[in-house]
Amino acid sequence: MTVYVVQKQMRFDRESGSLVPKFDLEPAEEYGAIEYLLSPTAAPFNPGPILAELRERLARFNDEDYLLLVGNPVIIGWAMAIAADINGNVKALQWSGKDQRYICIDAEVLPVEGS
Repeated sequence: MTVYVVQKQMRFDRESGSLVPKFDLEPAEEYGAIEYLLSPTAAPFNPGPILAELRERLARFNDEDYLLLVGNPVIIGWAMAIAADINGNVKALQWSGKDQRYICIDAEVLPVEGS
């Protein structure tokens, strides 16, 4: 099981003077190992390389995997579309402030051929 994080998000920490992760994604590890699809600098203005990288990194996306939708909204859309094209079913993780944990949202985005 893998949790594919669309884009690594960073912020500047004044105390340390360096870039640090913007979000603590450790709670998502209950669903699988964290794997970042794209760097913080990825931008949608030159889509060819980004789409190719997303398709390559999501090539093995399956029913046991999850998307964590963090990053540029356009790139998040592309990641969802590619994952749906590869597998049909996409499970996304949504933070629940009430429960203080990620919850799974499971959607059959595209019908599987032969259904």
